[in-house]
Amino acid sequence: MESTNHGEGPVAASKRRYIPLNDVLPPLETLVVAIEGSVDPDGVCCLSIPNRVLGDWANNREKNTSFVALANEYIVDEAITLNPEAARLEDLLYRKSLGVVSKVRAARGVNRKNALLRSTTITILNGETISAADLQSELNEVTYLNEEADAFIEGLQEEVQDLKDALSEAQDSQNNPGGKIDAVSNRHARRKIQEVSEHANKALEFLSTYGLVAESLKVHTTSGKTFHIPFSDDAASENEDTVDLRVLYILDRYGVSDAFYHELAMLFSELPRSRAVKKARTDLNHTMQLTRIPGHEGAYRSFERSLCEQLSTMIAQDATSFQPNQKIKVRISGDGAKFSRTSSFVLLSYAILMPVGRYLSGIGNHTIAVVKGAEDYDTISTAFAATFQEIDGLQQLGFVAVNGVSYNIELFFSSDMKFMLTMLGLNAANSIYACPKCTVHRDCRWDVSKPESYYSTTMARTLVTLRRAFASHGRTAAVHQGSVNRPLTAIPVDHMMIDELHLFLRIFDVMLRNLIKMSEPQTQQLVAYIRSCGVSFTIWESESSDGKVEWTSLTGEAKKKVLKLLPSKMKDIPLPNAFLDDVVQLWKDFEVLYNLLSSETPPPNAADDIHLKAKRWIQLFLRIKSDGHQKKFVTPYFHVMVYHVPDAIRQFGNIKQFSCQGVEKHKDDSKRNYFSSNHWDAPAEIMLAEHRLELLQQYAREKRDYTKHAAAYWHEGGMQEMRSQMRETLKY
Repeated sequence: MESTNHGEGPVAASKRRYIPLNDVLPPLETLVVAIEGSVDPDGVCCLSIPNRVLGDWANNREKNTSFVALANEYIVDEAITLNPEAARLEDLLYRKSLGVVSKVRAARGVNRKNALLRSTTITILNGETISAADLQSELNEVTYLNEEADAFIEGLQEEVQDLKDALSEAQDSQNNPGGKIDAVSNRHARRKIQEVSEHANKALEFLSTYGLVAESLKVHTTSGKTFHIPFSDDAASENEDTVDLRVLYILDRYGVSDAFYHELAMLFSELPRSRAVKKARTDLNHTMQLTRIPGHEGAYRSFERSLCEQLSTMIAQDATSFQPNQKIKVRISGDGAKFSRTSSFVLLSYAILMPVGRYLSGIGNHTIAVVKGAEDYDTISTAFAATFQEIDGLQQLGFVAVNGVSYNIELFFSSDMKFMLTMLGLNAANSIYACPKCTVHRDCRWDVSKPESYYSTTMARTLVTLRRAFASHGRTAAVHQGSVNRPLTAIPVDHMMIDELHLFLRIFDVMLRNLIKMSEPQTQQLVAYIRSCGVSFTIWESESSDGKVEWTSLTGEAKKKVLKLLPSKMKDIPLPNAFLDDVVQLWKDFEVLYNLLSSETPPPNAADDIHLKAKRWIQLFLRIKSDGHQKKFVTPYFHVMVYHVPDAIRQFGNIKQFSCQGVEKHKDDSKRNYFSSNHWDAPAEIMLAEHRLELLQQYAREKRDYTKHAAAYWHEGGMQEMRSQMRETLKY
């Protein structure tokens, strides 16, 4: 904005006003504009401006410098910033400065000195200052523009390098790298003639400036063999800026770096140029609206807009599965992810619980927000505040409009226990009141004598009870019952679903830990039997001084394989005979129980059956008199399996639909996107890479079906045995 120019005033430039300065006056550079309290009901504050400063502004300011800009430079400690567009303030400062000059010129002696030592008070009204938020917004915008400019310059430099490489390649390609046409085979000769045709076509492009067109080129070899090389008028040269989107999909899908592709494109001219690939990627990025998270290294996008886009795509694929009066279930999930030794991220995603949505795969889960930081309440509540506000708005509204048609939606939240407790504002999973569904005490979780409805009625948690308990925080734990923070969303507690995958993983970990303890000191036999199940497994002593036993962290699929195959081999594992049968039965019963509760189509009486089986399973767990089977080892997952999983199945049909299996796969994809980025703005790059893959999913290669015929290899340890033999071979 151009500053207001008041000109030079009525006094000619040759007779500029001059205020004599005496040695007794303080130096001008030591004077500042001070801020006083507001004296006007409509005022923000008052400025006390020394008359010497006003006089100096009137006499010596540059022609295009505004009075407001001068005042901002003199304000002490930059406590406030005046609005450069405040016309009233600009005019007032102009008149006050001229008034000071007139008074000083009219005064003599001591009166002039006193006039110079006085200050003039000016009231600042609302709208004549710039708030800190506005300044921060402008700073963020300038920073963003600078970053965009840097990226643009970097892109130009790469394009210049591409052009230099292309020019060098073109110059080198003019020369014949091989033998002469007479000395090569006919096939090779035809290839060389084609090269000559391309070079000649380029060399004769200047003919068009004369209005001439070359039809053919006649050449002959030193041996007298003649060639007629025709030029096609409609032959279009290859457009190097055209990119096959299948190439872009492969680069993003497998995390291929730009540097690698650039070198590859230099070797194979038929590949699209790297600058064209980057331009195509940038064009796709512009189709996604990302917002930076203030105060954090993170980014988010509109949940409602993304949900509508995904629904629109799914409806186009299978319109019969979506009816306007049908409730569409949408599962929101959150999880922390340690991508490297020093980089931890928290991801918020969602999935549409429809078969066409592929919610159990990584591609069916869509990121809403990513932030770099710890998985704790402070980070999640501040970084995702805008997203939670949008989620609460949709929760209250209950529908979204897609292509002019309203569809009812039902929001759920599913995650592991740690993130679930954080979302509800509760303490950690090892606290006294750690169940997210009810207020059961830690010392009562083992008690399965209560009826099934006991914890889902009088002791059930709701948003109202959670907020009321949080209001009483600061008293004893018996009063606030674990509510140490305010719940982060308005999704009801009965729609905060337990993840069946993490329920299985955590209970399996307890069973495996107890089995290892019981097999000591002959743990190597247990290792051999677990390996015979077709998984890689090792037990070792920790390098720390305590000599703690550690073991391989198995994947979910490996744990399911061990749960299925190991019980039949436990008879040969050196376990105490007193409870060997109970341990074997414990593992077998848990497999049956998990298969039932994780079924996508459970039988009609599944809820009652699960409650009864889980109740007996915990009783069997406590009957084993061995370290690790005491009441204190009954975790919140045990209690949830007995009392809350049956209720969820009875209410929503099954809990498999709320599984975080797809979330874990989606997290692995995000980790790959992180390592393929330059880490300059990792959260945004993770989301942009995912967005491009969603847009380019149609270019994915459809893999052929593969039938595993060799059961001994795939399921009975044959693959593990072959890998062991390969490792032994490599030792030599």
